Amino acid sequence: MSSPPSSITKTSISQIELFDWGARIGAAAYSDGIKASQLENIISILDTVEGNEALLLVATFAQRQSKRLEQGYNLAKIVTEAMLYLFENNLGKDAARMVLGIARWVFDALQGARKFRREELEKLTLKDILSHLSQVRR
Repeated sequence: MSSPPSSITKTSISQIELFDWGARIGAAAYSDGIKASQLENIISILDTVEGNEALLLVATFAQRQSKRLEQGYNLAKIVTEAMLYLFENNLGKDAARMVLGIARWVFDALQGARKFRREELEKLTLKDILSHLSQVRR
């Protein structure tokens, strides 16, 4: 991965925090059994409006989809928490793209692995997932 966009480095938020949010989102998507296209749809919402308000739309869309599809409740919860965290810390769409891009990688990497329980999802880190994947026999 190349160096982070300048809007990310201007804050006190570390890159590892962004990675961990992405890991939680990807693990939640996998554990909730959503289709990869649903995760792509969430990512695409970032480009529907200009400015940081797009993060709020991402969270709203994730909530809507979980209700409409009657699945993805853990995903919607964690996406909402992540987007609110980014928005409240004045991080923008570049940070959200990084988080959601990592989520997609984690989602793909977890295919065939054990699903995580709800209580595990809230404290997962990218390091935890990589450790888990290094022990998985496929």
